[in-house]
Amino acid sequence: MKKISILLPYKENFSSDYAGAVSLLINDTTKLSKYKKNIKIYGFTTFTKNLLPNNYINLLLKKTFFQSLTNIYLKKFSIHEKLNPSNIIEIHNRPNYVNKIHSINKNIILYFHNDPLSQKGSVSKKDRISLLINTKKIIFISNWVKNRFFFGIEKYKKKKSNYEIIPKI
Repeated sequence: MKKISILLPYKENFSSDYAGAVSLLINDTTKLSKYKKNIKIYGFTTFTKNLLPNNYINLLLKKTFFQSLTNIYLKKFSIHEKLNPSNIIEIHNRPNYVNKIHSINKNIILYFHNDPLSQKGSVSKKDRISLLINTKKIIFISNWVKNRFFFGIEKYKKKKSNYEIIPKI
């Protein structure tokens, strides 16, 4: 049976009172998934009242002056992932997480909800080519987002086939 880990963006709250668009999408789609019993959703929710009712694991973080909270967040996730490995890791809207997670699991699916050219880890052509190489699949939520990703690297659109747009229209 496939195990899937979904890593929310670090600042995305997974509670019904404060959920962002990514959390709402993940909550709705996991309810419909045939793998719903095998999905674990990881995040850092500061508002722990009314957590959305899925297999959610809240990665509690403590601020330090010497390390970024994002790096602490990714290390905590990596510890969980090493103890209970997944077949697939989904990352939403954080291309800069891919390089840090790639060493523990090569089966990464990266979702782009927003303009890739404005996100750390996909701004440069080199970053985007690396993402095409280091992910199992890249999913874009619109044709516009896909076109922004391939801006300046159009030749890779034909070379690689590990991407798609949802919903398919």
